[in-house]
Amino acid sequence: MDISPLEIQKKEFGKSIRGYNKEDVDEFLDRLLQNYEKIYKENKDLKEQILSLEEKMQSYKEIEATLKNTLILAEKTAEDVRINAQKERETVLKQASLQVEKIVQRAEQKYNQINNKNEELRRQFYLYKTRFKNFLQSQLDYLDSPELDIFNNNESALLESMLEAAVTDDKEVYNEENLDPMGSIDETSSVDDISGLNEE
Repeated sequence: MDISPLEIQKKEFGKSIRGYNKEDVDEFLDRLLQNYEKIYKENKDLKEQILSLEEKMQSYKEIEATLKNTLILAEKTAEDVRINAQKERETVLKQASLQVEKIVQRAEQKYNQINNKNEELRRQFYLYKTRFKNFLQSQLDYLDSPELDIFNNNESALLESMLEAAVTDDKEVYNEENLDPMGSIDETSSVDDISGLNEE
């Protein structure tokens, strides 16, 4: 059991014939009391400091635990944010890719439509061109046909034949009108004379 300074101060010793010198003992006890009071006070102060430090240590531990929990929560939140950002990024990229694919498909369809229409127009143009060329060629062939050549050989021969027939008829008529007693035709008669007669 600890001895307090007050107990030392009030402590009384029994007397004997051959005991210690009372003054020396009292002086020593006074000195001991002073030193012990000092030590006792320092010890008390140290205990209070230790208690205060323990309280602070507990507070620090609680703060440390709170910081750890906050850090863990922050890390978890950061991880969740990262995961969500990654998912959102993937979603945005996927949607953008789908949108680009749709745009490309529509562009390809439009290109194919325009190309097909262009090919159809080209085909119709060449078809019309061919038909028109054939039509023009047929008209040219018709213009070169014998039916339209009034001066071809057959027509010329026909005209010459008709002319010769007419001249022959005129000669016969003239001979009948101008026969000599011998029944001969005047040798001086000519086609011109016959023509003159025809004109008369």
